[in-house]
Amino acid sequence: MAKKKISPELEEAILNLPQKEKNKLLIRLINKDLLLTEQLEYRLLENTESDLVFRRNEIKERIAYLFSHYPISLYKDLLYYTREGASLINRHAKVTKDKRGELELLIYLFRKAETLVPELKNNWRDQVFKEKFMTYGLARADKMNVLLHALHEDFRVEFEQDIADLRNWLNGF
Repeated sequence: MAKKKISPELEEAILNLPQKEKNKLLIRLINKDLLLTEQLEYRLLENTESDLVFRRNEIKERIAYLFSHYPISLYKDLLYYTREGASLINRHAKVTKDKRGELELLIYLFRKAETLVPELKNNWRDQVFKEKFMTYGLARADKMNVLLHALHEDFRVEFEQDIADLRNWLNGF
């Protein structure tokens, strides 16, 4: 849905409101958007490297919990929980604008998924989900490459081999 642009007259009327009234309206608007609230909370209250590391570790724990506390015996399950983990990572990226952390977490997510593949049942009904998982994984690997090239050269070396290994693993399905 396209955002509706406010008219210049309304914009001017809003700007001419008393400061106290503007503040009340601003707080009401911010409370309606959870993502904006989380972004402001991070930017204004946290925004240090230690907070970023804490957030990354928290997401890693949640991903580890997803893969260890729920039964994953089919590719359908693996695809579901991998997407669930990716949504946690996407939320983190939207809130913090942390490209390095997003890349690190995506690699962690697919490494966790990789450890579960040998234990999966391989039946004919699950072949569709196996292909979907491979397609999804390759799309995420492409995103990892985009993120990799957005990083500073010094950080690229750290992740290049991991991404190449994941891509080879996914192509080997």
